[in-house]
Amino acid sequence: MRNLRNIKIVQVRESYPFTPVTGGGGERKIPPRDSRYNHADYLQKQFEISWKSGEEENKKVASISNRNGIYLEFRGKKEYELVTKSLENVSQNVRLCNVKEIEGTKHATVFVPSNKKEFFLEKINGYKEKESNKDVIESIESINIAVVDALWTDKRKIPIDKLEGCEVWLSVYKKETHKEIANEFFQLCDKLEIGYSSGYIKFPERVVVAIKGNRKILTKLLLNSAHIAEFRKTSTPSSFYIEDNDRIEQKGWIEDLLNRVTFNRESNISICLLDKGISNGHPLIKPVLEDKDMHTTFNDGIVQDISGDGHGTGMAGIATYFNLEELLDGNDYLEINHKLESVRIIDDRIVNDSKLYGAITSEAISLVEITNPDEKRIIAMAITAGFDMDADEKDKTKFKGDGKPTSWSGAIDNLALGNYGVEESFPRLIIISAGNTSESEIENAGDYEVAVALHSVEDPAQSWNALTIGAYTEKAFLSGDNSIDNFKPLVEPGSYSPFNSSSLMWSDKWPVKPDIVLEGGNIGYYEESRDIKYSLFDHLSLLTANNKYHRGDYFTTMAMTSPATAQAANMAAKIVESYPDIWPETIRALMVHSAEWTGSMIRQVFKDKKIEEVSKTEKRQLLRLVGYGVPNLDKALYSARNSVNLVVEDEIQPFKKKESSVTINEMSLHEIPWPKDVLIGLGETPVKMRVTLSYFIDPSPGEIGWEDKYRYPGCRLYFDVNNTNEDKEKFLLRINKKMRDEEYNKTKTTRDTSGRWFLGVNNRNVGSIHSDIWEDTAANLAENRFLAVYPGGGWWKERVGLGKYNSKVRYSLIVSLSTPDQSIDLYTPIMNIVTRISNKRAIDTKVKYKNNEINRK
Repeated sequence: MRNLRNIKIVQVRESYPFTPVTGGGGERKIPPRDSRYNHADYLQKQFEISWKSGEEENKKVASISNRNGIYLEFRGKKEYELVTKSLENVSQNVRLCNVKEIEGTKHATVFVPSNKKEFFLEKINGYKEKESNKDVIESIESINIAVVDALWTDKRKIPIDKLEGCEVWLSVYKKETHKEIANEFFQLCDKLEIGYSSGYIKFPERVVVAIKGNRKILTKLLLNSAHIAEFRKTSTPSSFYIEDNDRIEQKGWIEDLLNRVTFNRESNISICLLDKGISNGHPLIKPVLEDKDMHTTFNDGIVQDISGDGHGTGMAGIATYFNLEELLDGNDYLEINHKLESVRIIDDRIVNDSKLYGAITSEAISLVEITNPDEKRIIAMAITAGFDMDADEKDKTKFKGDGKPTSWSGAIDNLALGNYGVEESFPRLIIISAGNTSESEIENAGDYEVAVALHSVEDPAQSWNALTIGAYTEKAFLSGDNSIDNFKPLVEPGSYSPFNSSSLMWSDKWPVKPDIVLEGGNIGYYEESRDIKYSLFDHLSLLTANNKYHRGDYFTTMAMTSPATAQAANMAAKIVESYPDIWPETIRALMVHSAEWTGSMIRQVFKDKKIEEVSKTEKRQLLRLVGYGVPNLDKALYSARNSVNLVVEDEIQPFKKKESSVTINEMSLHEIPWPKDVLIGLGETPVKMRVTLSYFIDPSPGEIGWEDKYRYPGCRLYFDVNNTNEDKEKFLLRINKKMRDEEYNKTKTTRDTSGRWFLGVNNRNVGSIHSDIWEDTAANLAENRFLAVYPGGGWWKERVGLGKYNSKVRYSLIVSLSTPDQSIDLYTPIMNIVTRISNKRAIDTKVKYKNNEINRK
């Protein structure tokens, strides 16, 4: 029985100077050149031709342009590297704008000031005469004047004639400020009579603005601005479908439920829903949502849910009650200790394709934080930018997301970290829906598993710091014979929902999404004459509040990842209720740590294989379909005698500046209070250890490549645990090169090579939340009490000029130890160790204080 509080470990960690043990990485793949003289002459000629073309362009717009430079596109050779790092020199204002790969060929766009023409000519001549700059020059296949296509980094096509919403990413360097560059750009737009939105989003060395544009307008901007880094299309949120419903209620049901609910009016815990507004006159919503807590980002001042589908009100019903159907059917009494806040950020009647949804999201959060600055707030949003018909005209079966950061997802990462709109770090928990696979996609794919695999998690749910929610379902019952009009439920209970989205098609450098899955409903199917028809049914959806309640329709149903997101927000609020001082990083960690894959999910992916027969690739497939599975609130909130959750909240300074360079600074070593003697005594008893690491990254989005100084996160963190028969000293030697002397040459890798982790480092070490499971005998796990947290690379280290090298990263660790035998008590011996350590610390503190007093006398 889970009724024991999780154990918070407040102990002094050990810190060690750290140098990672790298695998070497291999040599660069540079194309061979038959003659450096011929190659240098060829590139010099191309450079001169391109430069002359650029100068002619500048003359044509000299009366209005202050560009004073030329955009050049450098291309590598197919299947070879392009050494982009050496194409930039910030001190000379030579700026690398973007890096992209097209069909195996690397492309880099560089802005070169008019007075810095010699920067590249000297590199080429140095290569020709002295073979200096060899790697960078030999990696270049061609140099051309950059046109709009070189700056366009979106998979969607450039608007040809029709004016469409476009993002313009502007470079910000040296002593320039984001505001100055944005205002300078707006003035240019006024001069060129280009429509724009006055908001902007800030990132390191980038500011993003939105315009109404097409190819002609983008070309005009490129000719007149020296700050263009890239162009993209703006994100347009997709509509959400909720089936209209017959009247299925009596007002008495609501009155009965409200008579059994106690609402805590003094609570400072809130769920803030960024949606279409909420109808707070609904009797189920009224007790938790006051008028003063309703806001809008629109100028019309409307805060109520006036949408046709009632999406915001439906979200409110589930965020408040979690499972309304179960509560209405039961007779239990309950307390609700959180309230709601609402910001209307979307209106189906208005297409905001010329606005930045990152800026809108930031504005929305600011509205509630200004009104209620002291709330312990969970932010939930089930608004995503989904299927784009322009993504691929020949293939309508999938949304073409690829996991890369966008201005919207980057803004979410900033907001979660606390780097947005506040003077000091104020981290936030932001929960986002993964987006939905549609009925038409299932029909076109011919199989829902194929459709879900192909449908990418939608923007901005690829955010590293957000908790992204997918959908599974337990709803697999339609009627007495489990059919209605010959329709039957498509998936069995416990399966991932047909509406789920996945990150299966993403590169492994991008995070696992969704992180977890909750109830998203099922779909009915009917096979007739080889044609399969699909339909939504109330029975297979979640019951919730209806914004049309004033007509007497108090209830409606919702399906897909939206209600799953509302349920996740409800769970998070309950965790805050039990642990009011908990960090957002820790709430996310507990929810992921408590999650498990259902038997149906395992059968869906692993088929009939035994666990030991499953490959790491198949485990990756499971992970990128449903994340870490279905969270369990009891497991997140409580421990049991035989299943103990240990919680650590700490921080680390990953880097330090030494003279003119920045190096990796430290690693943390935690000695977990491990019941060694108890575990040894249990011998062959099966025991499971699970570790979850959660932290928030500092984002730097933009198409400048993943390698070198332009990595997306400010820094990365990883965890490792000592192996069986590996003591503290050997463990430190294995993972920390700094600990070794010259004679030590046995360790070959920093990674755990025991093979006992279920997912393994390659599957878990992506994104900013890592979780893995080690199952073994109690005796084998008896010594595994040393847990290291250590940093990896990031732009904090490489982009020295931004001064982030002394920054610290907060992190949360959840370590659990459990055994299926409920008669075994692990909790008590662990608590005894924690108490003993705490008492010793208190004594040491008193002695230290007393000695200080004596010294002062």
